[in-house]
Amino acid sequence: MKTSQHRHGDRVIWHLGRASYQSRRLIRRHLADAGAKTQHYHVLASLADDGDATQSALADRIVFDRSDLVTLLDELGDLEYVVRSTDPADRRRNIVAITAKGKAALAEMDKLIYAAELELLAPLSAAERKTLLALLGRLDQE
Repeated sequence: MKTSQHRHGDRVIWHLGRASYQSRRLIRRHLADAGAKTQHYHVLASLADDGDATQSALADRIVFDRSDLVTLLDELGDLEYVVRSTDPADRRRNIVAITAKGKAALAEMDKLIYAAELELLAPLSAAERKTLLALLGRLDQE
């Protein structure tokens, strides 16, 4: 029985989309196995990499709905991964900061994401991975 080729099977953008879907699925699975969520990772990575932020600025940085971020920060606060404090410059705002426990959790999540990457790229040789990274880096320039 002959299998049909998808109509866009010869299009790079089609394969990039499929690879993106596959990578997100693997990351979600690896993080879920450890009880974490991709949204947790985005918040913690932003705070670790870019520093403390108001809730509003953090929502903008990670492109996340402000009202949904409150629930997410409550979860991370319950886990003691972040702390919120009143902004001394404007007492109506909260400043969000990552804790030592949050940094440790982020380091574990980084390992899980790397494991997902290894699984995704298993069919490629080391040289092919290096080439792929270089090519994607060129496409990712804004």
